[in-house]
Amino acid sequence: MNRSLNGRQHWTVARLVYWYLDRGRWEQAETLARGLLTLDNSDGLAWKYYGEARRKQGDYEGAARAFSEAASRRPEDGQVWMRLGDCMLRRGRRDEARRALQKAQKVVDAELRRRVEALLVACGA
Repeated sequence: MNRSLNGRQHWTVARLVYWYLDRGRWEQAETLARGLLTLDNSDGLAWKYYGEARRKQGDYEGAARAFSEAASRRPEDGQVWMRLGDCMLRRGRRDEARRALQKAQKVVDAELRRRVEALLVACGA
């Protein structure tokens, strides 16, 4: 059995994960993201989507682990850093949240920068 996807297949599954996330279908999104990770554990986008599915289900520790994996593979993705910081803040880990949010601040666009700054204020920065 072939346990890999070509680029087009990966894109299709990733878009479906996003579609489920966009419609509040967290469990279906998580299942598909896990499938992508089973095929390629270094898939930063799959880690990001898996983290978002866990975050939406209230598992901030699991989400933080996933976002940390995503950040190591997608260091220029400001949303990953922002969500990692948010999860750390929700877990009461202010110093780790502040570090992630400071990294986010360097790579996010103007729209996300306001959200990052608000989270930094919540960290006591």
